[in-house]
Amino acid sequence: MQSNEHQQDLTVKGESVERIYGNYRGMRYIVNRRYQRKLVWTLDEKRKFIDSIASGYPVPIILLAESRKGDRNLFDIIDGMQRMNAILGFIENEYSVGDCYFDLNTMADTKSLLDSGVLVQKEPVLPRAMCVRIASYTVPLSIYEFSDKGDVDEVFRRINSGGRKLSRQELRIAGSTGHFAQAVRQIASKIRGDSSATDEVLLNDMKKISITNRDLPYGIDVDEVFWVKQGVLTKEQVRESRDEEIVADLLSFMLLDPPPSSRSEFLDDYFGFGDGDASRQRLEEIELAVQKYTVDAASADFQRVIDELKVVLNRADSTFGQLLFGTQPARAPRYFQVVFLALHKLLVKDVKEVADYDALIRLLRGSGGDIPVPEGGRWGSQDRINSVNSTAGRYEPAFKPANKYDPAHVRWITQLENILAQSYTEQAAYDFKQGFLRLDGPRCLDENSLDKILKTLVGIANIKKGTKGYVLVGIADRECDSKRVHELYGVAPRIYENFFVTGVEHEAKTLGKTLDRLFQLVTERIKASAISEPLRDYVARNIKLVRYYDKSVFIFESHAQEDPSHFGGLYLVRHGNELKQVPPENYGDLFRRYQAGL
Repeated sequence: MQSNEHQQDLTVKGESVERIYGNYRGMRYIVNRRYQRKLVWTLDEKRKFIDSIASGYPVPIILLAESRKGDRNLFDIIDGMQRMNAILGFIENEYSVGDCYFDLNTMADTKSLLDSGVLVQKEPVLPRAMCVRIASYTVPLSIYEFSDKGDVDEVFRRINSGGRKLSRQELRIAGSTGHFAQAVRQIASKIRGDSSATDEVLLNDMKKISITNRDLPYGIDVDEVFWVKQGVLTKEQVRESRDEEIVADLLSFMLLDPPPSSRSEFLDDYFGFGDGDASRQRLEEIELAVQKYTVDAASADFQRVIDELKVVLNRADSTFGQLLFGTQPARAPRYFQVVFLALHKLLVKDVKEVADYDALIRLLRGSGGDIPVPEGGRWGSQDRINSVNSTAGRYEPAFKPANKYDPAHVRWITQLENILAQSYTEQAAYDFKQGFLRLDGPRCLDENSLDKILKTLVGIANIKKGTKGYVLVGIADRECDSKRVHELYGVAPRIYENFFVTGVEHEAKTLGKTLDRLFQLVTERIKASAISEPLRDYVARNIKLVRYYDKSVFIFESHAQEDPSHFGGLYLVRHGNELKQVPPENYGDLFRRYQAGL
C-alpha cells in the first residue's frame, strides 16, 4: 500500500433532490471533460433510476470535489454525472416516468420557474404525494476537498477500474494529461461535434453538447454523428468512445516513423495506461512526436482530411459505407482508417490537392473490396503501410500538386461546425450575422453593421482575461433572416443544427466586388477603425474568409488583451448575447475584475 502525501478532507452526507436542484439552478456543478464521459444514459436507464428513487431504494453515492472560484464554492462531479442528469432532467419535465411528469408546483424553485414561463408543465402530472417523496429523497454525497488536482484524476480512475463502468478507451483517456491525450480529445470531440471552448463545463450546459437520440429532447442526434452517419461505427460503439480509439490509432500512424502496429496494448501505452520499460518508451516517443508537431498542427491536418472527405461524400450524395461498398455496412473502421491515411498521404505528406472531385468519387466507388485489411486482432505495421500506399496510388490520378496557400479558399467545415456547437455553452463569446448588407434598405455596405461587429469583438475581449471568441458573418441564427436572404438574393442556406449558413458570395456580387476584394476592404476598415490597440491589430491579423462546402463565411476572431479594450473610448462587455457599455464610474470595477480573471 502506498502512502498518499496529498491530504484531502472528506465529507459524507446526504442532500435532498430539492437541494441538489437548487445548487444546479445556481450553476454550482462543474463537469471536467478531461475525465468525465459524455451523457450517455438512455431514456430507459434514466426511468429505471428515477423509479428507484420514487420507490425509496438506496442509490449509489455521488462523488464531488469542492473548489472555490472567486467568492463561490463549486463542485466538480467525479462520479455520478449520469445520475444527476437523470434527476434534473426528470424534475424539468424532459421525460416522463410511468407516462407521468413531475409536478412543477412541488418545489419552490420549479414553481417560480413555472410561474415565470421558464419551465412548462407537461401532462399528465405525477400525483403530488409521489413528487414530494422524490423531492425529499436523500441522495448520498461524498465531497472531497483536494489539495492536488492530480488526486481527482486518480480517484476517478480507481472508482471506474472495476466492473463495466467505463470502456477501455474511456479509462485510457480519463485523467490523461499528456500531449497525445490532449490531441485525441480535441480531434475526437471536433469530429463528433460536441467540443467545448474549455475543459470545464457547467452541468447545466452538458446536455446541449451531448450525444442523444430522438427519445431525448436535447443535444446532438447520434444518427447525425459523422461516425454513425457514414457507417464507420455503430451508435453503441460511439457511446463507448470507440471513435477516440480510431483517432488515436490514426494519429499514432501519422506522427510516428516508422508507423506502429495497430494494437490495443500500444494504445494503452500512448495514454500512459501501460506498465514496464517498453510501455514507458512508447509513451515518451508519442509525447515527443506530438510536442514536435504540436497539438494544433496535428488537429489541423486531421480536420483537413476529414473536411475533404465530407466534401466528396456530399458531392457523391452518399455515405462512406455506401460509396466504398455499394451498401451501408454495420461498421467499417479499418476500411475508414486506410482511406483516411491514403488521403492524408496525398493531401499532407505529398502536398497535393484534389484536381477532379468527380474522378475521385469514381475511384472511391466500390474500392472497399480491393482494400486489404485483417479481420480482428492486431494489424501489423508493414501491412498497414502497404494498404495505405496501394490505396493512395489508386486515388492519386484525381490529385494534382497543391497551389500556394490561399486563405480565401480554406475549408473550415469541421472547425466551423465546432464553433457553432461551442456557442451553445459560451454564448457571450460568440455572435452571428447574416451579412454586411441590410435586409430592409439599400443594398450597400452597412457601416453601422460593421461598427457593431467591431464593438462586439471589443465586448468579447472584455469578458475576462484569457477569453477567445468569434463573430461569424454569413450565418443567420434566425430562420426569418435566412428566408429574407432567399427572397432578396435567391440564396438557399445550408442548415447545420439551428444555424442557417447563407454565405457572403451574393453580397460581394451585389457590391460589384470579388470575394478577395471584399476581404481586403473589410480588413482595411478594421485597420482604420476605432478599436484600441493591440486588439485592433489582433483582429486585423486573424480575420479569415473560409469555405463551408459551397458557402464563404467571414471569421472575425477576438482575444482578451493584457488590459481591457475599448472602441473610440467606449468600454464594452458582452453579457450573454447582449452588448453593454460600461459607464465611466464602473471603469475601476472593470479593470479589477478583468485583472483577477473573473
